[in-house]
Amino acid sequence: MSAGRTEEWLQKFREVILQYNEHRRSDPFMDWFRDKDKAGFFASDFERVLAILIDSRFDQRTTAENALQNTRDVVGCGALKNCSLTPRELPLLIPKQSKNAGEWTELFCEALQRLHELAERIVAKKSWAVDDLFKLILTECRVPYLADKTSRLAVRWLHELVNYLEIDMRNYKIPVDSLVYRVASRLGVIDPYTDKYYGNGSPADLKIQGFVQRLFPEKPWVMDEPLWVTGRRRVRGGHCFPTNPDCHGCIFDGLCPKNFTDIAPESVGMEKTLGSGVYMRPVRKVETGASEKQLAFAKFVEDLKRKRITGERYREMIAQWQREHKEEEWQ
Repeated sequence: MSAGRTEEWLQKFREVILQYNEHRRSDPFMDWFRDKDKAGFFASDFERVLAILIDSRFDQRTTAENALQNTRDVVGCGALKNCSLTPRELPLLIPKQSKNAGEWTELFCEALQRLHELAERIVAKKSWAVDDLFKLILTECRVPYLADKTSRLAVRWLHELVNYLEIDMRNYKIPVDSLVYRVASRLGVIDPYTDKYYGNGSPADLKIQGFVQRLFPEKPWVMDEPLWVTGRRRVRGGHCFPTNPDCHGCIFDGLCPKNFTDIAPESVGMEKTLGSGVYMRPVRKVETGASEKQLAFAKFVEDLKRKRITGERYREMIAQWQREHKEEEWQ
């Protein structure tokens, strides 16, 4: 592609990303947070930061709506003020994949003290470079299940929702998972046969981050959501499936060269070894949709809440549901 055509393609790409972010549907948590903040619900910036950390931790391998429901439940039970809540003081939470409701509730209680400590560390310093903030979250004050992807979601929300904080986002790096890797391959940003991914600093990571910086050096985070949303499953509004993508309606349809449509690029570029013999660690594929059993359980929990069933009766019915559905096979 000539230099002129390349620049024209890049300009169209910029426009697509800007249009997406201008018209994107607001995340349910962001809507809830803004409504609560406007109503004076949060007593301090500490509580604002803590609410964001809680929801971003819940927002993994589940829907944003389920994550928000969990956040509303724990906040309603006093999680913003009390760091010593026990599972018996909370309703059973809607679990992420690989966990059941009881486990997920217990894990939240175990993490709550660390979430409070992390929120205190964040608000103690008004101005942050994004690299330093990630170092704090991922290294210095680690919280179980607040890992690379969920922490990047948290930082984006902290930047957008908490006016007290000044976060220099210019060095923000978008998280690369199987969805982003696949979309980047189809768009021609990387080649799965030569640009391997095995974590931060790997060839594919450097190319993707360089591409993002070239297009949006001042606000690289705007590239995050459009890429992984495009790679989601059909039931969640995606287009760029592992094989045989459905390009109709995709935001990139008019500029995508549609590379590697007959293979899953991530299975090529994320699980290979270097010719030099250096082992490239496999990156576990992300399952982006909930299982049928989890969806059924979530609906069951919602029905109980709608009927205002609480306390010991609530727990008995949850336990009965889990026995009937052979919970041990769901883990």
